[in-house]
Formats: sequence, structure tokens, C-alpha cells
Amino acid sequence: MRKDEFISYAQEVVLTVLKITSIQLDKLREMGDISGEEILKEKVLLPYEKIYGALLEMKMDKMNEEEFNSFKEMIEEIRKKNNLSFEKIQEYLKKRGELEGKSGATVVKKFFKYKLDRLLDKKEKVFTRYNQLAIEEQNLENLLKDTIQEEEQFDIIYKLQPVREKLRDIEDKYLVVEKDINQLKKKLESKWPYEIYGVISEGELLETYKEAFKMED
Repeated sequence: MRKDEFISYAQEVVLTVLKITSIQLDKLREMGDISGEEILKEKVLLPYEKIYGALLEMKMDKMNEEEFNSFKEMIEEIRKKNNLSFEKIQEYLKKRGELEGKSGATVVKKFFKYKLDRLLDKKEKVFTRYNQLAIEEQNLENLLKDTIQEEEQFDIIYKLQPVREKLRDIEDKYLVVEKDINQLKKKLESKWPYEIYGVISEGELLETYKEAFKMED
């Protein structure tokens, strides 16, 4: 196998491990096994995620023969360790080539981008609302400072309380949206979360995962 062919093969091996791990993580989440989920993430998902990232950046033409052979041995060890047959990986590679541009990976990537756009829009609206409340709070605080009458002060404090509660609530919403945005950006940047679906067709994925990928607000 030529160097340029082997890098695709290596990526497919690691993607297959990541897909299997992703399925196992989903099962652990369904079972509520938080400890098992964390262990699998730390021991398997994160290391293989790093390996896949390194493969995307790897320049095979700069490898000498010794380095290439060492790299081949490492990939074969990964394949055997995870009980993946050479024939199955070759089958996946063939399917990925045939389905390029019309695979499940295309659907998932588009979904991630769609969801990211929606979240960015939501973040902007939340931020606008936060600024409105912050201005309202500042105006009431300024009014409180300028008010001498005790009765009027109590009235302003009474108005301030719900504004501050709304501010705390909107801050929480902002943090949640920001976290979701960062997670989606990471999925798009690391590529593997959608590339693992590159060996099935758009139709197969939509049929199998139509509930999971229902686009809700």
C-alpha cells in the first residue's frame, strides 16, 4: 500500500474506533453510568481523538521508510487491538469514496452548522436582552442614589429585585448557550464527529437517526 493510500486507511481505522466508542458512550449515558462514561472518554475517546487530529495534519511524503514502517505497525496494532478486520476497513474505505458528498457525514455536518447558526442567533438575542436589563438595573440604582425619601427608596428596591433576578437568569442562559456553541465548534473543527458517518448514505442515516436529528428550537 502506497503512503498516500495508507494515510486514508489509517484515518479509517481510527474513525471506526471513534464510531464504536461513540456508540458505547451513548449506551452508558442511557444507563446513567456517569463513571463509566468518564472513564471511556478519558481512556479511549480523547486519545483516539488526538490521534485522528494528528493524522489529518500528517505529511506522509516527509516520512522516510523507517518512520513509515513504524507508523504502519502502530496503525495495525490499533486495528488488531480493537478487533477490526483489514477487509472491513477496506470495505469502509470503498464506501467512503463512493459516497463522497452524499454520505451521512454530509448530513451531520450540515446539521451541526445549522444548529450552530441557530445557537449564535440565540446568543445574540440573549446578549441584547442582558444589555437591556443591565441598563434598567443601572437606571434604578442611579435613581436610588438620588432618592432621599425612604418610602420612594423602598419602591425602587422593590422594582430592582425582579430586574436582578432576570439578570441572573439571563446570565445562566448565556453560559448554557456559550457552552453549546463551543461544543459544536469543537465537533466541526475536529471533524471526526461527522466523518464517522461517511460510510453510510444520506438516506440510511436519515432513516436510522430521524428522531435524533429532529431540528427543534
